[in-house]
Amino acid sequence: MAAVSPSPRIFFAILPTVQWRAEALQRLVELGLESALGGKMFSPENWHQSLSERIFNPTAEQCEKLQRVGASITAHACTLQFNRIEGPELKSGNQHCTLRAFGVPKAFKALHEAVKAALVKAEFAEIATGVTPHITLSYKAKRSFANITIEPPIPWALSELCLIVGGGDPYRHEVIGRWPLLHELDPPVVQEALF
Repeated sequence: MAAVSPSPRIFFAILPTVQWRAEALQRLVELGLESALGGKMFSPENWHQSLSERIFNPTAEQCEKLQRVGASITAHACTLQFNRIEGPELKSGNQHCTLRAFGVPKAFKALHEAVKAALVKAEFAEIATGVTPHITLSYKAKRSFANITIEPPIPWALSELCLIVGGGDPYRHEVIGRWPLLHELDPPVVQEALF
């Protein structure tokens, strides 16, 4: 029986750069994640930080309205510090494996609130939902494993809001709108090499 192609869905998200994905993937491979997931890692091309829920099978009118919503959002960039991988727990029905960030930066909260407020104002309250700083690395893990600590953490500077349509087989994201965020107000301190 052929696999059913996932329905198109539209949502707001932040996408990592190609360079960040490559560097993060290398760190995750070094930590043994790829073998722990047994080939069930979500394609790095589709890694993202969601900022809204999804609308399935969006109409052209909904896409246009959401593009106007994206253009109306003003928020600052922020940096997430990914410090752990939450392993799947199949006994409790959780097949997800998730890259998690330490804490929730004020700028992330403000960005998320700006997206939610703009969606509610444009009568899209049904997708103006809560999110946490994370990237889902697998939706269909086949075995449980313990959480993995990442030291030093993997920093990710969120700098551009995107409106994405996901779908197809294989599943892929298509960016239909992108808006740069304002400069970061409180960037993380980077210590210079001592020697």
